[in-house]
Amino acid sequence: MAKYKFDEVLNDLMDYFILGDPDYLLQYKIAQGLPDDLLTEFTTKETGDDVVKQGVMIPMTGVENYPYTVYFTINETPELLQTGNQLQHKQDGYTLKVNNGRIYLYTIPYLRDYTATKIAALKKYKHANIPLSNGWYTVLILAGLTKQNIEIKKIDDTYTTIESMEPTFEFLLTPVKEQPEYRGDIMYRFSVESE
Repeated sequence: MAKYKFDEVLNDLMDYFILGDPDYLLQYKIAQGLPDDLLTEFTTKETGDDVVKQGVMIPMTGVENYPYTVYFTINETPELLQTGNQLQHKQDGYTLKVNNGRIYLYTIPYLRDYTATKIAALKKYKHANIPLSNGWYTVLILAGLTKQNIEIKKIDDTYTTIESMEPTFEFLLTPVKEQPEYRGDIMYRFSVESE
């Protein structure tokens, strides 16, 4: 049982997030003989749907340009279902395979030149990542607003704390013994309405 929290997660001004094991995507790219420009490959050919249905990555579209609070939740009560929070999206049926012991929430610009060098940069700069045992997972994605305490520096250099409703994504990860059937909606738009 575990819950991981990350603050100020940015979408790099693109309306997408990608969840997955980036090393596994590189291994898949090499095994399938795909080009370094995975962005063009995935948006113009069926390989984009294939990579998602094979659990290599989960793309999320319609992501508004906010700083997000992000939770990764394993066998615990979801944060977005707690009293006082506002659930706006609940999408089930996604699958994910972990081959290298860690998953990341990253952004679409990394797909433009998907090489070992680019993955090293991703790992250096994308802080929303967690260790995860290798194997298959089902993924339920929740999105909405959660109560967060924000510390603000005042003019006199003292700090005050305020409670604010912050845009949030939460990933509920459930380990399974074998590849589950993919039932997710690739085109679903995860647009969070902020107050």
